[in-house]
Amino acid sequence: MILDYYFRKPIFWDYTIAIIVVSILLYIDYLDKLIFPSIDRSLSITSDLSNVGLTLAGFILTLLTVLITFKSASKISKEQYSEDDTIFDLFFVSDLYFITVRILKNCIKSLIVISVVGYAVKLSLPQECFKITFFYNIFALIVLALSVWRCLLILSKILHLQK
Repeated sequence: MILDYYFRKPIFWDYTIAIIVVSILLYIDYLDKLIFPSIDRSLSITSDLSNVGLTLAGFILTLLTVLITFKSASKISKEQYSEDDTIFDLFFVSDLYFITVRILKNCIKSLIVISVVGYAVKLSLPQECFKITFFYNIFALIVLALSVWRCLLILSKILHLQK
């Protein structure tokens, strides 16, 4: 399944997709077919995306903390599980738990990087280079959207296990 391939290297695919879209937009800009927003609006969007990235990182960190807490409360181990244990408990002793934790942890790192770079772009870029903020905003928006989508997929699978 394509999602299995995506989940092997989700950060790589997020950034690759974002780079491809930004490259296409750069080509459209090269053809003078792109209309840019004002510098104030672009900088405002950069701040908004950075704030959203940090907020999402906090929510995902909370989800990760809850998962780790549930695992510590689980009484079964990989060697002693039985058919009577719930699927949710089996999730905690399976390799899927560790894959999920790794994916969520890397998602937090990616969101923090996007946020810090956004603030750095806003602080250090001269107004003559405002086009860069537009392309950064597109890049950050794609990475943020794919990160949230990935976390929602994981969360929905975990909720499905609880049924």
